Amino acid sequence: MKTFKLFAAALLISVASLASAQSDKETAKACADMAKAKAEMLTKELALNEEQAAKVNELLTKNEESLMGMRGHCEMMDAKAKKQDEATYASINELLDPKQQKQMAELQSSGKLEACGKEGGKGCCAGKKGAKTMKDAPMKSSKPAAKVTE
Repeated sequence: MKTFKLFAAALLISVASLASAQSDKETAKACADMAKAKAEMLTKELALNEEQAAKVNELLTKNEESLMGMRGHCEMMDAKAKKQDEATYASINELLDPKQQKQMAELQSSGKLEACGKEGGKGCCAGKKGAKTMKDAPMKSSKPAAKVTE
């Protein structure tokens, strides 16, 4: 009986580590997709040339990769991610001409960059396949549903 319990415990631990490894791969792909989506949105919104677009994509990809280690530690991640995003956006701003810098400031103040990939977001992922918007959310009523009788 003891052997069976040990075997079951070992099996659970190995399955959990496999599931964790799979979710890490999915998280990495999601982060790469988010960086790509932000880069595409900035390229379109700011009318970036090819050189600017390549550098912006590189900066956003590096930013997402460095945030990977913080996933799952919400409070720590929020503070550091916000600081890191600001530094990344400042680096991007250096690549832009004055007109593009003004547009970038508007994108940041509107929240378009921060809402990317989040439910109900109005950022670069809004309206894309799989992105959820506020209109997709079920409506909540303060009244109970009416009883249907036949």
